[in-house]
Amino acid sequence: MNSLVQVLREQDIYVLISDEQIMLEVFRGVPKEISKVDHLIVELLSTAHTYGYKRVTLECTNQLLNQLNKTREKMSIVGERVLYTCQMTNEIAINKAHYEVWLHFDDRSIMLLATIMDIDKDKSIQFLQSMKVELPSQYHAMFTVYIDDGIPVGIVLPHIEPNTDQEGRMFWIGVHPNYKGIGYGALLHKVGLHRLQNDFHAKTYVGITTIKTNQ
Repeated sequence: MNSLVQVLREQDIYVLISDEQIMLEVFRGVPKEISKVDHLIVELLSTAHTYGYKRVTLECTNQLLNQLNKTREKMSIVGERVLYTCQMTNEIAINKAHYEVWLHFDDRSIMLLATIMDIDKDKSIQFLQSMKVELPSQYHAMFTVYIDDGIPVGIVLPHIEPNTDQEGRMFWIGVHPNYKGIGYGALLHKVGLHRLQNDFHAKTYVGITTIKTNQ
């Protein structure tokens, strides 16, 4: 799975992995080899469930989707989402006592990630290794854990998108299964934004918003 994700990233596909789904984004430019990307996405669709992922989403232009013939046959259009960029000018305040930055390959980091993703230790290490390969100058500072009453309840992995003018992104966000549905996802996102602004010195943040549709 990790090797497949890495090849997609090499084809200029932005891949965001959460605890239950894999999100693919292609909004800027055209993939290097469209037919290869088409094949890779179909392969991902057929194998994702074996790794515990319940959903794969693809965010792209209609023009590109029309060229991904096999992918279009396998996936359903269920709505429309838009990539947005916001300036990191307003201060994002948060209590630093509520989060910690853990070392990338510490046992506690590996095991917390495995629990949140519902994967084994080896797959957790593979995920962290893929992050190290993709972001070699940043990975050591990314592993951010939200703490509530001394308990680690979620992870956010903020970073600067390579080859951009300090464009901030979230590599992954996940909430511990015991703490889902009570607002920790939004808190993790805010922690990620705070760190992008103060620790990574992001000028902008790129995220996704949803447009209501009748489909």
